[in-house]
Amino acid sequence: MTGMRSARPHLPVLAPAVLALTTGLASAQAPPSEPPTLPAALTVETANDTALVGPVPIPLAWHPDGRTFTFLRPAGTQVDLFAFDTRLGRERRILEGSRLALPAGSPALPPLRRARWMPDGRSLLVPAGDDVYLVDTETSAVRALVRTSEKEELPTSSPDGRRVAFTRDGDLFVVDVRTGVETRLTDTGSDAVLNGRLDWVYEEELGGRKGDAFTWAPDSGSLAFLQLDQSNVEAFPIVDFRPVPGEVAWQRYPTPGSPNAIVRIGVVSIGKNGVAGPTRLVSVTPDDAYVAPQLVWTPDSRQVVFQQISRAQDELLLRFLPVPRSPRDPLGPPRTVLRETSPVWVNLLTPPVFFDKGRRFLWLSERNGFAHLHACDLDGACRPVTRGRWMVDARVSFSSSGRGQPLVLDERSGFVYFRATEKDARERHLYRTRLDGTGFTRLTTEAGVHETVVSPDGRYFADVWSDADTPPRAWVASQDGSKRWWIEENAAPPVLGFARGRFEWVDLMAADGSTLCAWLLKPDDFDPARRYPVVVSVYGGPHAQEITRTWKTASVFERLLASRGFLVWQLDNRGSAGRGLAFESAVQRQLGKTELQDQLVGVDHLKSLPYVDPDRIGITGWSYGGYMTLYALTHAPGVFRSGVAGAPVVDWTQYDTIYTERYMSTPSLNPEGYRESSPLLAADQIRSDLLMIHGSADDNVHLANTMSFAAALIEAGRPHSLQVHPGQKHGFTALADRIARDGAILEFFERTLKGF
Repeated sequence: MTGMRSARPHLPVLAPAVLALTTGLASAQAPPSEPPTLPAALTVETANDTALVGPVPIPLAWHPDGRTFTFLRPAGTQVDLFAFDTRLGRERRILEGSRLALPAGSPALPPLRRARWMPDGRSLLVPAGDDVYLVDTETSAVRALVRTSEKEELPTSSPDGRRVAFTRDGDLFVVDVRTGVETRLTDTGSDAVLNGRLDWVYEEELGGRKGDAFTWAPDSGSLAFLQLDQSNVEAFPIVDFRPVPGEVAWQRYPTPGSPNAIVRIGVVSIGKNGVAGPTRLVSVTPDDAYVAPQLVWTPDSRQVVFQQISRAQDELLLRFLPVPRSPRDPLGPPRTVLRETSPVWVNLLTPPVFFDKGRRFLWLSERNGFAHLHACDLDGACRPVTRGRWMVDARVSFSSSGRGQPLVLDERSGFVYFRATEKDARERHLYRTRLDGTGFTRLTTEAGVHETVVSPDGRYFADVWSDADTPPRAWVASQDGSKRWWIEENAAPPVLGFARGRFEWVDLMAADGSTLCAWLLKPDDFDPARRYPVVVSVYGGPHAQEITRTWKTASVFERLLASRGFLVWQLDNRGSAGRGLAFESAVQRQLGKTELQDQLVGVDHLKSLPYVDPDRIGITGWSYGGYMTLYALTHAPGVFRSGVAGAPVVDWTQYDTIYTERYMSTPSLNPEGYRESSPLLAADQIRSDLLMIHGSADDNVHLANTMSFAAALIEAGRPHSLQVHPGQKHGFTALADRIARDGAILEFFERTLKGF
């Protein structure tokens, strides 16, 4: 949709009873003269078509003016930028991606999908091709702000819009937006020392897969950053075998029990004349502690607030680091304001949100077993704002900053806005409440998952909603939850024209009495008199939730399996997120064991169904799901006829420190747990057909995992199939590789579950 569009009210989705009534009336008045059209058959090619689910506007962001909502829509090979003015109630296109006026020598159009608004509300800051550009939305002019032969990363504007900070070769820089003059802030950057840039393990496990580790002070006069010294971190080779000779890239990757990067907190000030002061650094004690990358400043720009986590991850300290006014005075020492402890582990949730002129802050804590909001004073005294056997979910996908929008506090009205699971652990809804806990209200009504972005003043929110049968739809709603304007109806996306299966939601009971949520996806032409093969789709890893009432709960490939005559089953075992810390921590110190117990409860349920063939059950998963596939095949031999393990961890000594030690401690402190959790040490127990798939450039779960498991299978005389994708990382990005991967999995299950 392009151009300007008049506002029109949201029309609710018709209830099934209404649909049935209207369909019946139409049939009575005009009997069909032709047989009904059958849905088209999905293929591995169509399943990998990103346009199949229809146009979903992203990223959702509120303009700096606070009343305009902006988003992108596809336009051929580019995207266009649109704005919806809530004051006028209408939409307009403000930038055509294909008509940007490029400066001389620019390699390509800048990717607007990565753009962020500058504070002036007119310009967009866009990283592109390892350089940094500014796009004027009124003239479509593109200006190269930083363009060199080196790699500039993570550009971030100061709050006043005068400067942009970025990293290059491990150091932190700023550039003056008006003059283009660069200022170098640090000079210790190298392969081993990173200033303002996260190393791999910090970015993956603590940074939300965002690499930045710096933040501007509210007065735009200083930057706080992390310095990571990874000199003692092990280096692993990632080999590209395609060139002759092959090429090796070395990755610093700490494994359980080995040294991590040593972290320090730095502050550097920039004067009004653009001259930088000296870099001031402070160490944390002990030096193997972690510091969360989400640094924040107090509103007066006088203190840097950070979260320090013990290496065992059973203690979290919220600390305030004083920053003297003089840029030459040393920092610190930091003051501990809050201390969170746990007998298992402390999940890193979200940094504090200050209010009352910085005298108080909102804090998210699992201290009572579920993630809830607390209002805290600067002396650490807290009282709950929300409570109950449900959780506040701080993980929100859409925002202009790319970090998500965990909480919005409107001090004018006294309301805080947040997403939570109060209605159903499988759903996500937007709520608001006052800081004293009164006025608790759910603002979204449709059953399913709502991804919301609230306006700065809390008057409106943009909402992208879906359920398991409805691809995403987007609208803008008022603060009371009433829908005002469509952004994207997405009423007839192409995927709805394909056979894609029907969901059945199932609750089972674990050995400890916990409820296990699952779904069963049946073919559209399901016949209860037949006996079907089943593919168990598993992830199973801690702090992840797969069973949700959202379109994404099943992939299009899983819907393809259902259309090919398979039943597809998925279950969230204990260890999954969304159900409280006790449910999640059941896997502590021995990964695999509890998860498999619960997955076998699901298998027993499947075998009890008269339309399931108990001899034709397969299992598949990727990453932790690949690990669970191998663990199931080695620790419950004979239960599954066949399995596909994608990018699997095969032994936890081969994965990273932060993730693995959180759940398993170190190999020296938990040798039995590591031994019992290892599929590699039990490879000779495999009795099933097995296909392993891995990308050769995987920097998350190294290819060495699959290679060591293949070696163990060969040693044990166990046949298997192996498919390695050259140059692909943990998540395959090349379309040809995704099609080849999915085609191999489909053919494997067709052969092992239907053809024997």
